[in-house]
Amino acid sequence: MLLAKCVLLLVLQVLSCRGEFFSSTSGLEKLFETEVVLLAELQNYVNEINQHAEALQSEIDAIRVEHLNAADGIDDYLNNPVNAFRLIKRLHSDWETFEGSVTADSSRSNYLDTMARLKENLSFPSQDDFVGSAIALTRLQQTYQLDVAELASGILNGVKYGTAMSWQDCFVLGQHLYALRDYNHTVPWLQQSMQLLGEQSYGSESASLDFMEAVVEYHREMGAHESALSLVNHVLSIEPDQRSHLLEARQQLEELITDGDKNGLLHLTARRPGDYHGSREFRMYEQVCRGELAPLPSKQRSLRCRLRKSRLGYAPFKLEELHLDPLVVQLHQVIGSKDSESLQKTARPRIKRSTVYSLGGNGGSTAAAFRTSQGASFNYSRNAATKLLSHHVGDFSGLNMDYAEDLQVANYGIGGHYEPHWDSFPENHIYQEGDLHGNRIATGIYYLSDVEAGGGTAFPFLPLLVTPEKGSLLFWYNLHPSGDQDFRTKHAACPVLQGSKWIANVWIRERNQDNVRPCDLERGQEISLNYRDFD
Repeated sequence: MLLAKCVLLLVLQVLSCRGEFFSSTSGLEKLFETEVVLLAELQNYVNEINQHAEALQSEIDAIRVEHLNAADGIDDYLNNPVNAFRLIKRLHSDWETFEGSVTADSSRSNYLDTMARLKENLSFPSQDDFVGSAIALTRLQQTYQLDVAELASGILNGVKYGTAMSWQDCFVLGQHLYALRDYNHTVPWLQQSMQLLGEQSYGSESASLDFMEAVVEYHREMGAHESALSLVNHVLSIEPDQRSHLLEARQQLEELITDGDKNGLLHLTARRPGDYHGSREFRMYEQVCRGELAPLPSKQRSLRCRLRKSRLGYAPFKLEELHLDPLVVQLHQVIGSKDSESLQKTARPRIKRSTVYSLGGNGGSTAAAFRTSQGASFNYSRNAATKLLSHHVGDFSGLNMDYAEDLQVANYGIGGHYEPHWDSFPENHIYQEGDLHGNRIATGIYYLSDVEAGGGTAFPFLPLLVTPEKGSLLFWYNLHPSGDQDFRTKHAACPVLQGSKWIANVWIRERNQDNVRPCDLERGQEISLNYRDFD
């Protein structure tokens, strides 16, 4: 009974800390190191108070299992979104419970003093990290149509990657989705939580049934009558006499279901008119990410692979045409693993939350929920690896790299994504003072890592999905030869399902590129105008 009450208390604790880690898998290593230190300190305390160690030791053993699972490959472990969520959740919520469990013991002062010192020097997730990791899991669930039970079991797209989530993990996730008013996702996570709770050795104890009764009220408030009734029936099947007060609730729920009642939060929170996430374009993007929407065979017959000679004496480029109009190509094996890893190493100390150009009219940039990654920018003269990236793009395209923006190296975190967008600027874009280089004529994306699942570059209107391939370069033109935006080039970074995605973005401006891509006498933008305000 003591253990049941202890684990039930875990889900009610919230710890507010600092730092942003969810938007980059790189930062998660610091959190893992934090938990290693915290775990050692807690173990020392438990060794000193053996008579009170039973409940604490059970929690330690559970986390030890996580660390043993990670021992064979820390990167693979941290790249798993479920493992990342559980790591953030433990540091965000569980450790304060451990501290609270020792406050009544006379030997607690040394442990608490040590924890206070550690909190000043170690990395801890913030509330934003906790919420961000929760939203990332539901983003993966929605984009890739993942089954909640499988996702909670550590299964992603049919492959078992990591440790299963506990019933507490599922409940805390559901609880925060409820607070975020994401009721459609709240219901299945609460259902999964209660199913897992019922499977525990203490699942039939009164404390557990009390908790289930409380969750019934969540479902009733949301209008999830079937879920509420199922939970009521489960509780009554275990303690029919002690829980007879639920008989009336069961009758009410059965009547609401029979009457087809549609009251509740689930039915009051329909998407607002104009919500982009409910648009046909966004659905197309998700379909491309899942591989359900792809170019027709008739459109692919004319595509070719060929070698293209380097003008600078490098090995010939292995060019694959992915789309002809607009032109999208992928160059394979452009840079080696050594350079890819060097760029990641250079960027790690400097990466911070990626931003997008602000629509406020000041030409600045800001962080946005529709882009979750971290990045760092470098001048191409920074080192040999950055120079090589510039040389290859200039060599292949013939474009003048003197008019390229700084190289941006980016890392995508838990469910990291970038929703559909254009790289080129709109006609009303306000350029920063002194920026006379014009619009972004072309984009290059160097893939600095393979991605185990998800993380592709999606072009909803083509429709085309490009799978990240370490060492390759994806290239396309953002503008028509007339200089007008080619609205067909809207693209997105699909959420990373498993793995760590590292890329290097190359954006080239249109000034002094006339010798390579001269302006047409006619604008010729009509072919893409239908995609400007696509619904």
